Amino acid sequence: MRLGFLLPCITVLLVTGSVCKLAHNSSALPLSSSSRWIVDESGLRVKLACVNWVSHLEPVVVEGMGKQPLDTISKKIAAMGFNCVRLTWPLFLVTNDSLAGLTVRQSFQALGLMESIAAIQVNNPDLLNLTLIQAFKAVVSNLADNNVMVILDNHISKPGWCCSNFDGNGFFGDKYFDAEEWIKGLTKMATMFNGSPNVVGMSLRNELRGPKQGVTEWYRYMQRGAEAVHSANPNVLVILSGLSFDNDLGYLSKKPVELTFQGKLVFELHWYAFSDGQAWANGNPNQVCGRVAGNVMRRAGFLLDQGWPLFLSEFGLDQRGTNVNDNRYLGCMMGVAAELDLDWALWTLQGSYYIRQGSKWEFISDSKMHLSTKMSSDGCSLCLDVDPDGISIITNPCRCLTNDQTCNPESQWFKMISSTRKTASKNSILRLPSRPEIWRFVRNRALESSV
Repeated sequence: MRLGFLLPCITVLLVTGSVCKLAHNSSALPLSSSSRWIVDESGLRVKLACVNWVSHLEPVVVEGMGKQPLDTISKKIAAMGFNCVRLTWPLFLVTNDSLAGLTVRQSFQALGLMESIAAIQVNNPDLLNLTLIQAFKAVVSNLADNNVMVILDNHISKPGWCCSNFDGNGFFGDKYFDAEEWIKGLTKMATMFNGSPNVVGMSLRNELRGPKQGVTEWYRYMQRGAEAVHSANPNVLVILSGLSFDNDLGYLSKKPVELTFQGKLVFELHWYAFSDGQAWANGNPNQVCGRVAGNVMRRAGFLLDQGWPLFLSEFGLDQRGTNVNDNRYLGCMMGVAAELDLDWALWTLQGSYYIRQGSKWEFISDSKMHLSTKMSSDGCSLCLDVDPDGISIITNPCRCLTNDQTCNPESQWFKMISSTRKTASKNSILRLPSRPEIWRFVRNRALESSV
């Protein structure tokens, strides 16, 4: 994702609202809740300005380790103005010893991701022979070295893409979501990071959902999970998500949670354009904004008036700027979030994944030089493309697949060629040659062959 596109908007969320601290001092930790605010040990508000960082997919390794050194990424997170990371993790990382005991190298080998191994060898060689849980700890530790707080988010049970109503990870009693195993895992993770001051919170479960979801079970198990985490690590904020993909906490307006501890409870909310289907694209933006914002207040915003912190732990959009639904949603969402002075976490840091469910790349067109994948949502094809900057490789709708004789597909032509050349530098960046450079190369080769 191109986070630069959102940075001006993020600035709005950073500077509006009550006086607060954005950076944190480890001596002022741990954090607590005071009425609707998150505060440090001296009682000063600390506004969470977070970015999500994914570590719950099949490799169970934080994304991007083949792109840049871990410390470089952590420093960039801080430099962009984020003071915390919502770090996702799968339950089986701490409840399945066979998984937790795999090394990073073994995890990628089992998935056939040999190119990722080679890339990690260049950028983060020290991680390859660590176990998955050791690598996870290394990420948390490096974020601490760069003064970045961490919220541990139990995103899913079985490692993989999230989320659907029928993935077996949605609610208590689903195929991969055993309540007792979940409480055991939360306890182990809370205990593991009890001595890590920068781990300031634990989100108990991401996006509860599916046909089995129910309010009665929500109270029963979420309260047990909260008690287990607080007992194992009384320093962390205990963050509770709602039903229907964390869009609904409305039942709390009539019945609050009952816990034995105080000053640590936070609720979280997710808000995307697609949370309301295609309403933003199909309706009058003013009317849609008013209606959707009202729904958000009824389903979750009321908690602020009740004296609870509300953490907008996921929001985001297609940053290419081509999605009308997302574009119209963004301004409304940012206005509401700024007015309410919410703590927040952008989805997401990484711009690519080691492996992503449903993605299959293949060469298409008569030239066999369009490298294409189909979008699972609407079935349309995207092709690799060269960005106008001449350096970056992006995706765009595929061009010149019809009989149009006027189109130019050149920026979407790619060939995969095996190479035995050694990498010149671990910091080297792929730069595509310009047209003049190509012609100079061809001319020089021609001159050489004629001598």
